[in-house]
Amino acid sequence: MSLSDRTSERSKGQLKDQKRNDILNAAKKLFRKYGVKKTTMRDIAAEAGLAVGTLYLYFENRDDVVLACAEAFEKIHKEQAKKAVAAEGELSARLKEYILTRFRAAAETRTSDSHVAEIAREVVRVRPTRLQDESKIMQETILKFFAQGAESGRFHIADPQRAMMVFLYSIAWFFPIEKSEFMPEPEESVLANIVDWFIETWSK
Repeated sequence: MSLSDRTSERSKGQLKDQKRNDILNAAKKLFRKYGVKKTTMRDIAAEAGLAVGTLYLYFENRDDVVLACAEAFEKIHKEQAKKAVAAEGELSARLKEYILTRFRAAAETRTSDSHVAEIAREVVRVRPTRLQDESKIMQETILKFFAQGAESGRFHIADPQRAMMVFLYSIAWFFPIEKSEFMPEPEESVLANIVDWFIETWSK
């Protein structure tokens, strides 16, 4: 294959990726505005500026679009986690900000009036392992923070794996799957105080 052919193929691939992203952005916008169940493939195609037949070249059905949105959200989480671990700055501040960022994302899912809760339920329906996958990313990220802290002497942690499990179980209440009329909504300030307590304990 010549250089011009490879360049042409690369351009076609980039254009295809851009169209796919346009479709997902259109779907996310409509899902938030109208909900998943009230959004049709024709609606998504129109919002993305495509013929509905073109849309079906990228996605088989609405569930396929929902699944792709879930994968996009997971990719964002992984990128945020990677940046948080690799960033410069105080380790404890980066750990705390990562936890609070995840709390805000979970809170939006539970409490938003823009159909976010419905989107979350639909995502779990088409991808039952979604919650476990998110939990695994969080576990791996916190373990990396703790390993960094132990290696640098910033945290006095003998067993980062064990500390990670204790920490996650201690803050699990702040990450309920759905809003409950019987339990108060978790408060970010309380979670921040708990994270601070652990950091202070490990730093002694």
